[in-house]
Amino acid sequence: MKLMCNTEHGAIQWRWKDLGQPSPAYKSLNHQWWFPKKSEFELVTVVDSTIRQEVKDEIWENMQTEIDYIKTIYKIRKSNTREN
Repeated sequence: MKLMCNTEHGAIQWRWKDLGQPSPAYKSLNHQWWFPKKSEFELVTVVDSTIRQEVKDEIWENMQTEIDYIKTIYKIRKSNTREN
């Protein structure tokens, strides 16, 4: 699964690394409470090595809103489960 992100350096294509079973792409679709790690994605678009880390940081920052939202919902669900 390849994903696109618009950055300062143009449209960049990226994907989750295949680190074995289950893969991050599988987890994102089938595991409700999976939280991605920065080391689990890679750039597909060939980018100059001098700006590669900058592009990865920008993509990661763009994902933080969604990741924080899922973490907040998880914490609420976990506290509700403890109360019941």
